[in-house]
Amino acid sequence: MADAWELFHVPGGFGLLLTDMTQVKKALRILRDAKIPATLPHLIVRAVALAYSRDPDSFQIVCNYQRLTPGALNIGLSMAGQTAYAPVVVVPAVDQKPLSTLIPAIISAVDAAAEREARDIAALRRWVIPFRWFRRWVLRGLHRNLKWRTRIVGHFQITCLNSLDVLVPLVFYSNAIVGVGAIRDRVVAIDGQPVVRPTAWLSGVGDHAAMDGLTGGDALHAVKDILEGEALVHEAREAAAQRAAETGGRLLGAGEQPPATESRDG
Repeated sequence: MADAWELFHVPGGFGLLLTDMTQVKKALRILRDAKIPATLPHLIVRAVALAYSRDPDSFQIVCNYQRLTPGALNIGLSMAGQTAYAPVVVVPAVDQKPLSTLIPAIISAVDAAAEREARDIAALRRWVIPFRWFRRWVLRGLHRNLKWRTRIVGHFQITCLNSLDVLVPLVFYSNAIVGVGAIRDRVVAIDGQPVVRPTAWLSGVGDHAAMDGLTGGDALHAVKDILEGEALVHEAREAAAQRAAETGGRLLGAGEQPPATESRDG
């Protein structure tokens, strides 16, 4: 079966869930009021990380003839690039980073990836292998190398695009990817009554070699439950409280830096 999946390598399928984003918007408001530059992708990454923490076996990856569950989840976050070579920002061990440390880690990683993109493109052009069969042989070898794949895209990918309602990324390099479209006000049924709520379509695409439809659906539902629950709001409050403590109990103005602290040695 592993040989067959490699020979006919296509995504196994995708699923969609309409998700209430009321709690996500609340968490974003708390963070932004505290002058923390949070965006929707930051909260999506944290939601996936929390879902993994609750059920790691739902986030399996495939390497050669083995299914593996990573000990810590490295997430690849898609970002817009200058060419079709769109860089993926890999953030390691996201399950071990609350929002207070995850947000600056992602911002730093995105800035570094933007600076590195031009150098990567130049290197690709400089080191072009002239023989097509040899290029493919090299790429097949790299594809079987778990360390290489994890370095390029992480264990799991996330892509967000606020210009589309539904985003289903069918082509990817990891074993699974979550796509999130724009947050829109929609009429939904709650207790049999029509109510307007901010919602977004959550898509999950999985490689059938790594997971079946039931496992992939469970993982996507776990992410949805996090987004609709209180966990992100709770972490947002903790991050805001930490920022207030760092700034002497007041909010920073635009561009203002927190005050320096003295060491125990004076």
